[in-house]
Amino acid sequence: MATLTHTLYGVEEANRVLPLVRSIVKDIVDDFRLLRTAGRERRVLEVEQQGPGSLAVSKRLEALKDEVSDHSRRIEGYLEELASLSIEVRDLELGLIDFPALIDGEPAYLSWRLGETTVGYWHPADCGFTERKPVPSALIPTGA
Repeated sequence: MATLTHTLYGVEEANRVLPLVRSIVKDIVDDFRLLRTAGRERRVLEVEQQGPGSLAVSKRLEALKDEVSDHSRRIEGYLEELASLSIEVRDLELGLIDFPALIDGEPAYLSWRLGETTVGYWHPADCGFTERKPVPSALIPTGA
């Protein structure tokens, strides 16, 4: 059985990759919003199509199916890119991600959300976003 190696991040390392991560997460959030909008419209049209059919509805439905597929494919690519960096996406809508870390020798995650300027929160590995705490000042590099 193969062993997977995962990157453990310190605050400095997480903040160093943040510009790339921010760009990817923004794309995820944008595509996810468009995916949900197209999905909702598609469901409405599918209900309407059950009545007297129209060519315009059928064409729009096909376009929406393609749009949903395109957004899904792009999101999957973004998720794979973040996974290759050992970064875990927790919420596609909020743009919430976790960087695997060790805090006081215990498995933890450094936590970041789209809109935050730096990686400044963490939570134990067995807790989630609602348990986020500010990163202890001892872990923040001098001059940061």
